[in-house]
Amino acid sequence: MSESAAVFHSEGDDSAQATPLSLNEVWLRCIVNAVCEFGVRRVVLSGGARASLLCILFDADTRMVQRVNAVDERSGAFIALGMAKATSEPVAIVTTSGSAVGNLVPALIEAHACNLPLVVLSCDRPRHLRGAGFGQMCDHIGACRAFVRSQLDLPDPIDEPAAIARMREEVARTVAACVDGPVHLNLPLEGVFDSSEPSPVSVPTRDAAALRGAQPIRWDPQGRRKLGVGETPGQIVARVLARSSGGSGSLRGLIVAGPDPAVAPAAILELARTSGFPILADAASGVRAGLAGRRHDDALVVNGFDVVAQGSPLGKCRPELIIRLGLAPVSPPVLAYLSAHPAPTIKIARGACERDYLHPTLDPRDVLIAPSANDLAMLGDALIEQMTGGRPDAVEAGCVTREWRDAWAALAERGRSIRHAVVRALPWGEVVAAQEIFATRGFAFVHIGNSLPVRHADILYDNREDAQACYVSRGVSGIDGTLSTFCGEVLGRGDVGLLVIGDQAFLHDLPALSSAQRLTTPACVCVMHNRGGAIFDFLPISTAPGFERAIRNPYRIDFGALARGFGLNYAHARDRLSLRQALAAGRAHAGVTIVEVDVPAHSAVEQLDVLASTLQAQMR
Repeated sequence: MSESAAVFHSEGDDSAQATPLSLNEVWLRCIVNAVCEFGVRRVVLSGGARASLLCILFDADTRMVQRVNAVDERSGAFIALGMAKATSEPVAIVTTSGSAVGNLVPALIEAHACNLPLVVLSCDRPRHLRGAGFGQMCDHIGACRAFVRSQLDLPDPIDEPAAIARMREEVARTVAACVDGPVHLNLPLEGVFDSSEPSPVSVPTRDAAALRGAQPIRWDPQGRRKLGVGETPGQIVARVLARSSGGSGSLRGLIVAGPDPAVAPAAILELARTSGFPILADAASGVRAGLAGRRHDDALVVNGFDVVAQGSPLGKCRPELIIRLGLAPVSPPVLAYLSAHPAPTIKIARGACERDYLHPTLDPRDVLIAPSANDLAMLGDALIEQMTGGRPDAVEAGCVTREWRDAWAALAERGRSIRHAVVRALPWGEVVAAQEIFATRGFAFVHIGNSLPVRHADILYDNREDAQACYVSRGVSGIDGTLSTFCGEVLGRGDVGLLVIGDQAFLHDLPALSSAQRLTTPACVCVMHNRGGAIFDFLPISTAPGFERAIRNPYRIDFGALARGFGLNYAHARDRLSLRQALAAGRAHAGVTIVEVDVPAHSAVEQLDVLASTLQAQMR
């Protein structure tokens, strides 16, 4: 072995061996190095014979700060997705050949919709065996094509220096595309039994692998923060204001913060402070938390359910400008309000957007793509400058119509007061339990599951002074992989987490419990046990014969036995007091606690009906 090849053999990790390199190992070490040089520091390994050598190499590489082993590729991919959410950094996923790669698709769909940086490395059988009836093979490229930003289907490893150079360049370019969403590299590998089997490799090829190429493209979290081509915040503001019907100096402006708002909540609050616009904030936006230290009239954050539910006086008031952040709001009243009142809109999102069903006249040039806090501040400054002409007295007052802001503030307070009074008077049930959960302090972050939990949160999660990060998976609004995603967030953040999830979503992701048993950070999993798909109780189909059996689909589940089977802590909550005690214990326990929140089967629809009808009657 030449000196350069020996250096290559040990570079970047502590797994150097005295045995000669195989051709597979030469290629895989180049690939691992390219992934690490880009800035990937976390990897989820779902091993198999074809992926065995790549898993060993990633596991031994000291540049990796976190390595997670997941027996189920579907769960592992969602763990990676959760880590990417929590860290805003790229995460690698390693899978073996055959149907394994198909299990990544649900997580790739969500990552694609939310522009999350995942790097999939699927280990494949050699290309020359494709279509030949060989076992454990499928079309890896076709399985992932629709949900990745870039793909690379490598050739079978070639013992040529020129092939090494081409491969490194192509791998680096493909991995770098993850700044906009998931990418996929397919790696054909020789070997009868597994990919580590010895094979000859020439010294020139080893030497070529040892040589560093051009300066690699490195992960930069600001790399995604780009405006539309040729656009600045000032240009966007000028174009949108030209279509607004607002008067000089002030207008009826509204900030709508939906899930995954693409910028930190503090920057959104600062935009509201600058402009004076009310923020109609989803619980999943994270904007309702961390309000300590702000003046009472600094940033007006309102709950959509409290202010624009059916019968609200504000329901007929049309905004003159909307600044929309993130994904579509969860609340049906908010969606109805936006649909009923089209207005000139500036949209802020993680990725480019050609159309938006809530804003049919949206100009794609008016989308601010994944801005930094500074970009959002520039937007606010441009708004003030163009509305007020920069007059000091006008700048201090913002650019909002005072009567408009006061109406939102008064109605928000009135709606919140009515809502609290109704929930206090309700007996034990799903709405009461959700109120207790979302009022609990001491969890650094919460992941709110889809279906009913995210709707409960949007109604019941109150503004709070203490900080709490909020995560959801609203890219395609599915329940798949919720528990796994939460595990990834716990791993990525390393602090105290809370998950609120329905019983069917919990059942959908039971393989995640094998990974959950390895968590050492307090992680409280509140399972709303409402005996099946309670979300369907709200649909017209709920009155159809056979609904309970065919649609709602209840199960008999022993959550305590499940917890014990995986060595996890367990608590059973049957009322307000036992729920408070379980949450307190889960917050302190070093590891996962499953809290079964035992509520009457149809209490969600019954209690929300009471809440909605009372609010409608008293808000007129």
